[in-house]
Amino acid sequence: MKVITARIDDEFFDALKEIEKDEHTERAEVVRKLLAKAIEDWKLKRSLDLLKEHKVTIRRAAVLAGISYLEMFDLMSKSDIDIGYTLKDLRKDLEEISA
Repeated sequence: MKVITARIDDEFFDALKEIEKDEHTERAEVVRKLLAKAIEDWKLKRSLDLLKEHKVTIRRAAVLAGISYLEMFDLMSKSDIDIGYTLKDLRKDLEEISA
């Protein structure tokens, strides 16, 4: 485990103390949990942004975000991101199946 030092605003320090007291845990544990959540959120946002820009595949975005392929589809739907499969593609696939 590595050690980091950072200066933070008084309001963040007060919030950390409040969380520490509420959760009956040490400040370092609170900071680790909050940092882990922030990193998770950042990875997810980055993956969705890359998908919107068509810079990665759905599978690659899921890997970058650390989630399953199906979870990524669900998040894409909630984020209103086009999966790239059009009605024309569906018709073509259905024609090929019935042929």
